[in-house]
Amino acid sequence: MLLFACPLAMLLQVWYDGESYNLQCGTGMQRVAWIARVAAQRFGAAGIWCSPGKEVQRPKEFIPGRVFLYPSEQELDPEATILSLVEGEPESEEVVISVLVELRSKPAPGLPSLAAHGSEDNVVPPKSSKSALNYKMEFDERGRVVTMMPAPLPGPRQGYDFMECYEKINISDIKGDSDNKILTAMKHVLSNNFNTILDIFLHYATPTQPTEEEEEVELVITMSSMALFARTCHLTSDSCSFLQIQLSSVQPDLIYPVEEEWNLGIFDARYNFPGFMEALARIAHLKKFGMFAICDQLNKLLHTQILPYATGDDVDSTRELLQRPSVKNILFNQRSGIRKFYHKRLNLENDVSTNARSMTLYAYIAALRAADQLDEELTPQSVKEIWLATISYEVPPDLISEDDKKMEIALCEFEEIIVRSVLHKSKVNEDGLPQQLDLFIKRFLRYNV
Repeated sequence: MLLFACPLAMLLQVWYDGESYNLQCGTGMQRVAWIARVAAQRFGAAGIWCSPGKEVQRPKEFIPGRVFLYPSEQELDPEATILSLVEGEPESEEVVISVLVELRSKPAPGLPSLAAHGSEDNVVPPKSSKSALNYKMEFDERGRVVTMMPAPLPGPRQGYDFMECYEKINISDIKGDSDNKILTAMKHVLSNNFNTILDIFLHYATPTQPTEEEEEVELVITMSSMALFARTCHLTSDSCSFLQIQLSSVQPDLIYPVEEEWNLGIFDARYNFPGFMEALARIAHLKKFGMFAICDQLNKLLHTQILPYATGDDVDSTRELLQRPSVKNILFNQRSGIRKFYHKRLNLENDVSTNARSMTLYAYIAALRAADQLDEELTPQSVKEIWLATISYEVPPDLISEDDKKMEIALCEFEEIIVRSVLHKSKVNEDGLPQQLDLFIKRFLRYNV
């Protein structure tokens, strides 16, 4: 049994074996089942919460079980949100909720771990594409008989119907030699986790602004929110930049500009819910995890990186400033010049092992020098620190020089670097940031575009 204390202020304090661990929980819109999945992942011998002295005693990964309120031991509905556990109007922004979670070390007998009907053992490492199909178990004179059957589909939720969304997914360019059985298994993996994937999407999505061409408001994930998602789920690394995640997450014909030269195709794109599900399948195909079948790749991605970590975003004051309307308006008004500058340094044909395919640290410092924007505050060393604070994975500072030409960034990361540069150079408060940001960008573009 585990003891959790769950503040409403987007932080879970997790108690286990006399020790406590902090876990960000975003807005508290995760379902109760998420708590058990995270605990199963992180307290196992391969998890980040398992101390070295206890690795031998534990399985590589636990299997999540039921969740109870503590100390009443009232069983909680796994589909309920953490926020719904708060009774009445909270007296402060921090509310503590204690729960108990059952963890098991062995799978329950019966259906395969990836059965489309869903078993409690869905954190067990994926087996093969066949095991992702749905099975029906019956008893007759021959004993236990297991037969395949059509998968039950999840019902509509929050205005989204699974089959309507699934039919909009197009992975024809990456499915390769996958047969119908493998594609059916991938569909079952998505349907099994439909509610949780939708929870994650709603956490990162924002409504579009109605325009003359598009009057209907739609929930979408912007590129900056996608970068936050990738950072939270540890999808990026020194060998897989967020730029690579962008390139792999859409159909190839959407990558390149199609109109004006500064229109950056995917780099301006947004993900609706079907597009987000497709992006997950494409990212899984990029990662591969040593597996051939796309259904197993996707299942591995979901259960080892997405479900345990998604929505547990670290707090970053600068990224919060980027979401302020006054800052977003400045970046929107200057978007043409910023994207022209970025586009000039974009070369997707580069060999990523030797040269970046986009803006580099070396090129940015050179551009600042050309605009005479380096000074005692904004030095090449501080620019390097800003660069490392922005990219979506950790890099030891000693391994990177100010002349680096390999580390590549996406357009949304470049905009964040600009904002961080202004804050570091001007030392302005939040209210003075928009004006200084506008002046900084105008001078920067005047000398570089």
